[in-house]
Amino acid sequence: MRLTNGYQVSQAIHVAAELRLADSIGDEPVTADEIAPRVGAHARSLYRLLRALWILRETDDKRFVGSPMSNLLRTEHP
Repeated sequence: MRLTNGYQVSQAIHVAAELRLADSIGDEPVTADEIAPRVGAHARSLYRLLRALWILRETDDKRFVGSPMSNLLRTEHP
């Protein structure tokens, strides 16, 4: 079970990196509906991905904000 879950987590992070989600999610909370057009994704599917990513923080009103961990996926990060 650990191997399966580990693969799912690594794939979710891979997709986040490919879509450059960390660049689209900064310090201001945004919804999946706001992010989807920026990255060319389906909003409801993107919402599920964002919820699965423990590197982002979700607010009470279903908005997402970056974290120190998600900053590692930003394109300008070394």
